Amino acid sequence: MIFEWRSYDLSVGKALDYLALFSREGVQHATRHLPLGGYWLAESGSLNRIHHLWIYGSLAERDTCRAGLGGEAGWTQGFMPRGFPLIERQENRLMRLQRGSAALEAVVAARRAPHAALEPGAPLFAPGFMTLTFGAAPDEALAVWSVAHGDTPGALVALSPGTPVAPPGATAHHLLRSLSVSPLS
Repeated sequence: MIFEWRSYDLSVGKALDYLALFSREGVQHATRHLPLGGYWLAESGSLNRIHHLWIYGSLAERDTCRAGLGGEAGWTQGFMPRGFPLIERQENRLMRLQRGSAALEAVVAARRAPHAALEPGAPLFAPGFMTLTFGAAPDEALAVWSVAHGDTPGALVALSPGTPVAPPGATAHHLLRSLSVSPLS
């Protein structure tokens, strides 16, 4: 499996606009093609940053999925022209799983299921928090990966529920808020 962790820095003050647009007018198009694992807004560290996780069986599957999304009119003509101008910078890591959990296994098993758009009036965020830790892994992590491609190859990346304390050796420890459309929350 290939776990693709994407981080986008959005224009200052535009993160909530982007996330609302994605949740209401983008997720249903993207997940017809891409296998969503999670979607979050950073509450600490770099602000106006969103993170999302995509789960592929192989690089060939990733290529096929992304090509399919490129042909999705609701994405290319609907979401992209309104959402992409809000993005200032993108970062991408392709990772290998080092340690998982039952919660992650459930998301991996359902990764190809399309997600419905968020209904009007529904909350944008799920309750509670998660943490993203670089360089070390809290014991309670739902997933621990090593970076295969991207910045800091070989570095550990961990996603944990709640607000655990940063473990020894952590180089960064960010508080995340999950979108309500996020499978991992």
